[in-house]
Amino acid sequence: MSYLSRMEIPGGVAALRRQQARWVCAGTLAAATSLYAASPFFTLWSITSAVRAHDMGSLNTCLKWESVRSSLKNQVVDGLIGPPHADDELPGFGESFASSAVSNAIDEEVRPDRLGTLVDHLLPQGPASASYQTWSAMAGMLGRVHMHFTHPGVFEASVVMPGHEKETPLRLQMRIHAFQWKIDRVELPAAPPEPLIEASAGPVPQPLTQP
Repeated sequence: MSYLSRMEIPGGVAALRRQQARWVCAGTLAAATSLYAASPFFTLWSITSAVRAHDMGSLNTCLKWESVRSSLKNQVVDGLIGPPHADDELPGFGESFASSAVSNAIDEEVRPDRLGTLVDHLLPQGPASASYQTWSAMAGMLGRVHMHFTHPGVFEASVVMPGHEKETPLRLQMRIHAFQWKIDRVELPAAPPEPLIEASAGPVPQPLTQP
């Protein structure tokens, strides 16, 4: 073997190693992306399992309480007095009083030590003899959950709750906090908004008359 042929071997080995490194990087990136995309689904499954086992300790770790309370306050206030108007400089006394009352009530009721009561209110459990039917209904409900990313760091799930079929679905929004997906927004089932009736300011059309 000539000297020149011996000089070509290291170059070929280096090219092979570069190609292997690219494959390793591509495989690592694909695996990391897959794990990230699957992580909120695993978190939602963990939340469902905690609810089913009535494990409020595990469920508590999946909630961002301040954000959840804030979202509930906005929903309840908007349902009572409607969203704020842009042309209002200051809210009326009634609106201010209602907002304060709602805020105090949610701060009092929506907290970690009352989580079990909140879950039981949202998913009422029947007598022990009907527990199988209760969880069978819950399993069927989970089969109708719609889940999707709305942003690389935001994941939403919605489901029509049993007994609330004519209302809006329960919506949960999750974000990553301290490397963990947590629920930071909850929208409870509510009556769908009534369609707006638009009035026309134009002239009223006159009926046609025969000549």
